[in-house]
Amino acid sequence: MMNCAKATCWTLAGCLSVLLAGNSALATIPYGTAGGPFPGFGPDIIDPKAVGGKEYSHDFDTTSMGAPPPLVADPQQVIAWDGSGGVVDVVDYTGTRLNWTADQDIDALANSGDFAYRELKEERAHLVFSFDDTYHTITAAGGAVVSTLPSDGLITTPVGMVGGAGELSYELGTFYGALPSTVGLWAEQEEINAMPRPDDIDAVEVWGPEPPLWDADKYSLDPDIFSGTSIWNASGSTYLPHGVIAGAVMSLLGTDVDPDQINLDALMVQDRFGDRDRWDDGPAGPGDEIIFSIRQIPHPGYPSGFYATGSELFVLNASAPTTFLKHGGHLWDKMYALSAFDIGVDNQRAILDINAIEAVGEFAVPEPSSVLLVIAGAGLLAVASRRR
Repeated sequence: MMNCAKATCWTLAGCLSVLLAGNSALATIPYGTAGGPFPGFGPDIIDPKAVGGKEYSHDFDTTSMGAPPPLVADPQQVIAWDGSGGVVDVVDYTGTRLNWTADQDIDALANSGDFAYRELKEERAHLVFSFDDTYHTITAAGGAVVSTLPSDGLITTPVGMVGGAGELSYELGTFYGALPSTVGLWAEQEEINAMPRPDDIDAVEVWGPEPPLWDADKYSLDPDIFSGTSIWNASGSTYLPHGVIAGAVMSLLGTDVDPDQINLDALMVQDRFGDRDRWDDGPAGPGDEIIFSIRQIPHPGYPSGFYATGSELFVLNASAPTTFLKHGGHLWDKMYALSAFDIGVDNQRAILDINAIEAVGEFAVPEPSSVLLVIAGAGLLAVASRRR
């Protein structure tokens, strides 16, 4: 990981945002600096500005270089964001796959060794997530209607207030005493990209190096079924084929679905063994592992109206049966999603669809080399003080 200077110029980006907002010739806010590269854990949740190496993709994929806005389409473009509205383009996966050249949009990002993955499962890290800008409402008559989620503003759910489709929400881990299902808004639109503001955050990756470097070395394209691959390596090879993801989902939700409808759309990765571009069994126990969700699938054959709400979070291990993630004091299963994210009214069921996932802590930890420099500096100050 690269050393990331502590954010000191975010206020400048904020001032630029205000100044340019009143200008007819609007322009993207330049990327400033972000926070530390490693997560530290505690009961509170870190400010987005203090998290280093943040990346996202938009639905539809766009470049940050559009000037003036609106958004400019650029399939497979990943954007780095500083948490104060500043952005810059980083990796673009277009042309990296020899056997699949279609320029589809990204709909999930991850790193092979996502920080805070283990702590998320231990409830010591906090879950960060977004919602898709579209979801289905099941009418009183049983039909499924496509509905639209606002890009910003607080959304009332049965478990609390969350952000819009162009924002990031959170759920606290319970290890430090948080009540189950404690949710809230983590990053607002203007913090992610002040100009133009995002409509739909469909992939997110954090705790990486600062631009021009990047660390989203795993990604998914929308939809999976076209290529037959659900997760790609940044090197251009397949990490997990669609059939593995479909099989994992059907092992928990049932087989009464066309597998082609199953589409991975949120991802975290913990590649523990062997080659990081290969899905490996563990030598004597659990192997490589991912946490993922899929796109919402309405289905009239189910009493709820859904085969999948899109807000189930699956844990798939190379050497163990698929399970649901346990976080926030509950399983992220279909029953929870139906109760927690139902915003329907008038005898209608309207379930929000998780669109991106990540994990954060309470604070950021600098690189060891930076810590040594701070300690050395403090020592020199102490010596100087004693000499006086």
